[in-house]
Amino acid sequence: MELEEGIAFCPLCGVPVNGQAGSEHTHFHLTGEGPQFTGGHVKMSRPQRKFTWEIASIILLSGAIASIAINLIISKKITWSEYPLAISLTIFSYVSIFTFWNQKTIPRMAAGFIVSCFFLVMLDTLTRNISWEVKLGIPLLLASNLVMALLIAVIRVAKYKGINLIAYSFLGSAILCICIEGILSFYRNGSFHLDWSIIVAACTVPVSIVLFFVHFRLKRGQNLERTFHI
Repeated sequence: MELEEGIAFCPLCGVPVNGQAGSEHTHFHLTGEGPQFTGGHVKMSRPQRKFTWEIASIILLSGAIASIAINLIISKKITWSEYPLAISLTIFSYVSIFTFWNQKTIPRMAAGFIVSCFFLVMLDTLTRNISWEVKLGIPLLLASNLVMALLIAVIRVAKYKGINLIAYSFLGSAILCICIEGILSFYRNGSFHLDWSIIVAACTVPVSIVLFFVHFRLKRGQNLERTFHI
């Protein structure tokens, strides 16, 4: 696409052209219904968010209906299809909240959790024969939300954002694995027992330490290309 001289931003997507945006704190708002470029991030307009929600809803609905149909044809009743149905309802809840409720991330995550819990309780009430939605699904969902909220808070507090974000993500994944195994063991055996999640954490922590070290060296001005003769 050819642009006239002096144009620093693409009129369609709002992305800086050839680094002419200047500072990372540049604020650029497009008129009409196009996307907005603010502080280095491109925000979708409301029609774009609605269109994305419609596509996601169609995909989730199609997957849920297909799973239920196959389950009914093979088993003559709903058994394993509860799992993809519960996942589809959970994803639909979060996608809907983040699409139509213009609030900060944490309140929207809390609202998505509440709506997802409602769907899981309703699913458990309708099926009656399997109670994992309440005893297992909601605790796993709560643990995932808490770890994600903690990760978001740490990233926002971080003064420098670079490779350290990958390290934080690894640590968050390790914590989530520990929570998942603890919840699963309590659901199955009535007691907390950790096995594979400890191995995952033991493998993740050294990688995170290396990433933090690299981030620290880059922050101090060390050039990796010069160090490794790239």
